[in-house]
Amino acid sequence: MSYRFHPQEPPGREMQRIGGEQISAALRTCTQPDKEGATHQIRKHCKKMRALARLLQKTDDRTEKYYRFENAHYRRIAELLSASRDAVSLHDALVRQLGGERFPETAALLQSRIDTGDTQDALQQARELLQQGAEHIGNHAFGGLDRKDLKRGYARSYRRTFKAAQKALDKYDDTAIHTLRKRVKDQWYHTRLLQTLQPKKIGRRRARLKILASALGDWRDLRLLCAYLATHKATLDAKTEKELIPLLDSARQRLEALRTVIERECRCLFEHKRWKSQRKCKLPTAE
Repeated sequence: MSYRFHPQEPPGREMQRIGGEQISAALRTCTQPDKEGATHQIRKHCKKMRALARLLQKTDDRTEKYYRFENAHYRRIAELLSASRDAVSLHDALVRQLGGERFPETAALLQSRIDTGDTQDALQQARELLQQGAEHIGNHAFGGLDRKDLKRGYARSYRRTFKAAQKALDKYDDTAIHTLRKRVKDQWYHTRLLQTLQPKKIGRRRARLKILASALGDWRDLRLLCAYLATHKATLDAKTEKELIPLLDSARQRLEALRTVIERECRCLFEHKRWKSQRKCKLPTAE
């Protein structure tokens, strides 16, 4: 299974192959015993499906219709699984970014919020919707698509991300950063899809986009963690409350470090408004 367009195959046929493989992989994941892991993987496959549809969204009426249907369908699946995943994300943000051993009471509190009781029902609903997706994947015809359509789609993706980066770096509020994270994630997926078609102009961006997407994800999760603890401060027990101030101080330092990474990668990846100008610039090796 490869999440990329093969140069020797027609793009329309590749659209159906890639989409079919993502749905099949997500369906296999539904039966895994690790419910938290299954939830995470299915949401990733849904993001890949939405990114695939968005790449060619504005090519013509067919692709616009395809995008609207697929985007709504796989967003619904992701939302079904979001509640349990959000609780896991807060716990992971503490353990991975700040060190759970430094704040054991807070880590225990966040762990207690991870309720797997409803996860099985959500996975069953997700499986049914994925089966529906598998049934209609062959109903979409993409004859006539060519490489120029793929390149134009990548250029549109770049422009959307460029604008999101400008806004996020100017405002630096949670909403703008979250929007930038989504656009960067799309760019990363689109780069993976097209890397074999243009390895030097597009493929070389993959590593830095991953760094940026990871930093933006860490930023969002850490901000959500701080917001959750601040909102529930009155309900914390004495031991957990004692950890709050040093935890928030550590989070502030971590956010400052992430901001440095985000600004550096945005300058490197989105130096120019137009992709035609950006692709001529030399991208430094990812640190």
